[in-house]
Amino acid sequence: MSRRCRYLPVWGMSLLLLMHGVGLAQRNYNGPPMFIDVNAINLEMKKLNGEGQFTSQYSWMLTGSDAQNTELFYWPQDQWHSQMLYQIFHPVCLDDSGTVDQLGQHKIIPTPFTSVGRNDYSWEVRRHRPPFIVVDGTPLTREYRWETDPNLSSDIKAVWEDILPFWGIRTRGEIYAFSNPNHSDYLIYKLTFKFTGETKRPIENPIDIDFFPDQKIRLWWPLSFSFGPTKAGEYEVQRGFSFEGEDDLDSWFAYPSRLAGGGVRDSLKIAYYWDATKSGATAYPNGSTDHTGDPDRTNGRLVAPQIPGFALLHAPKSVTDQSEDLSQPFSMPHAGIVADLWGRRDFGLRDTYLGLDSRGKFPLDIISAGFSTSPEKGPMRFITVGPYELTRNAAAARYDSITVVYAIGVGSISDAKADSIGRGWFKGDISDQQKRDYMLTGRDSLARTLDRALWAWNRNLNVPDPPPAPDLTVTSDADQNVVEWSYPDPSWFKDPDTGVDDWQAWRVYRKKGAAYVLDPQDRYTGEDWQMIAEITERSTQRYVDTEVTRGVSYYYAVTALDNGTQNTDGLFPGQRLESSRYANRTGLPAIPFKAGLATTDKVLVVPNPATLNAGSLGFPGAESRILFVNLPYKCKLSVFTETGDRITSFDHFGTDQVVWDQRTDSNQYIVSGIYLLTVTEARDVKGNALPDQYVKFIVVR
Repeated sequence: MSRRCRYLPVWGMSLLLLMHGVGLAQRNYNGPPMFIDVNAINLEMKKLNGEGQFTSQYSWMLTGSDAQNTELFYWPQDQWHSQMLYQIFHPVCLDDSGTVDQLGQHKIIPTPFTSVGRNDYSWEVRRHRPPFIVVDGTPLTREYRWETDPNLSSDIKAVWEDILPFWGIRTRGEIYAFSNPNHSDYLIYKLTFKFTGETKRPIENPIDIDFFPDQKIRLWWPLSFSFGPTKAGEYEVQRGFSFEGEDDLDSWFAYPSRLAGGGVRDSLKIAYYWDATKSGATAYPNGSTDHTGDPDRTNGRLVAPQIPGFALLHAPKSVTDQSEDLSQPFSMPHAGIVADLWGRRDFGLRDTYLGLDSRGKFPLDIISAGFSTSPEKGPMRFITVGPYELTRNAAAARYDSITVVYAIGVGSISDAKADSIGRGWFKGDISDQQKRDYMLTGRDSLARTLDRALWAWNRNLNVPDPPPAPDLTVTSDADQNVVEWSYPDPSWFKDPDTGVDDWQAWRVYRKKGAAYVLDPQDRYTGEDWQMIAEITERSTQRYVDTEVTRGVSYYYAVTALDNGTQNTDGLFPGQRLESSRYANRTGLPAIPFKAGLATTDKVLVVPNPATLNAGSLGFPGAESRILFVNLPYKCKLSVFTETGDRITSFDHFGTDQVVWDQRTDSNQYIVSGIYLLTVTEARDVKGNALPDQYVKFIVVR
């Protein structure tokens, strides 16, 4: 497999080169949403949620209608309410010398609500465009307005630049994600701070007085990804949704890398969050009020076993020495959204973000550390790097920058373990402490996930690539559903690295019932995605699912599997890799229906006569509606006037009835009179031809 080069931005010494590596054609200055959705994580970069732009994007559950759907971070993205509280905080912290802004004011203390940004531009690029998805004629795919690049090192790359006017700093963010199933639970997040002195975006036409004066600053850079798992669990315990994480704890642990593979950084310090318990919850049937993991109140299953976290992958020694600084991170302090971010304006707030207060640089969770006896509202865990010295010297065209790289991921005990442990606790066979200890073994999963991210980063993002997901069309049919798929171009069959055609099979997956796994609408049946077919004939791109029940909802996904011959240097050499099932799963159900009749001699027009007030045969709210009923499975329907003029004609397929709104092909309502319905070209569900049929009816308008 060929080795691609990692993009490490070496930004030029001129403002004209700030956006090196992004062509003008790809920049979007309106900051539309970017969707990082190629794997189990679905991160929606929406700058309109919360304050700030993409770099300092806040996201929290908003109050009001549809509150359960306002988060922007999902894992795994096909489970019911798998949204997590997701917030970014990065309060730039200067030393006691501070900085002088464009107005000549001296500043030291961090802004109260971190460094709120202004989005300059954004750009999303994918190796392949998202697949087109259609269910019963309804397109489910949003229009893709960005770029595709078959040589991209990851499956998706999102890029943006923001201006932090309070500090005169330009930020450049990059997110990388992979569809490889071994790398589907993390994102690589790279962020650069550049001391340009800008307080306005170029599109705002800044002048000299809009820039910080030339100077040297010394700063630390605390960054917090604040998570709160999960919405479903929150609702299960509280029967409602809160504004912030109410019962979550944060901590950290060290993990010696098993996969560093020659990289300079061979261990990780991992910040993480988990669902804990606090007083005030209604007791469960077993008498316990311990809701660690948010047990389901019906059967005890742990609804919130997720353990999200993040770790530092790279930090440079200085602006002039990009080699790895193994003394970083400087600290991993704890702070609270309410108590600190919202509640304090003192100079010591800076020291809290640096870990230089009484809490310490690497404290455990607030309960273990003795700071509190219960979780607090809105916990934050920072990874702080620094100090770094940055110089702005416009005369010398010098604008120093630093680039730091993180991995964001999620771990968990398995679904089966979450179920068995929760049920055992529910029955009293497992204690509260044992339940908590079992759930926290999910830290091992998180560590393995982030270790794989370090492995990928050390290899210049050179991760073996599965095939892309195909376009997908699903059609509800008579006592069956029809699943069809295709690639838009034969090149999609080839490995992106080597160009070798390594396709091996199609796989068809199906979920019955509700759209999401573990959705309460499934009534605890345990319905999950199941593979229902593996097809090794490339040209076979159609599957008729006859193992269905009339009236039941079904969802589908189709993946492509390679033969593993091009995956020689992955975590598992020679492993066959499969495209992401998340990429093209259908979001609308296909519902098999009763087939049209195998005869044409029972066709009726209802009501007949049809009037604007047809009494008990009328349709409230649809006074012009007419039904053609007892139709065959397939036919052509035409309506003629009494004098033989055709006014409309359309093909019918599937059910035994169809609605007509009394409009002609020219979209005009018909007038009162006698009309003739003809049923021609009729066939039954087996394709047998049926005789033509003619039905006279009366319309009174």
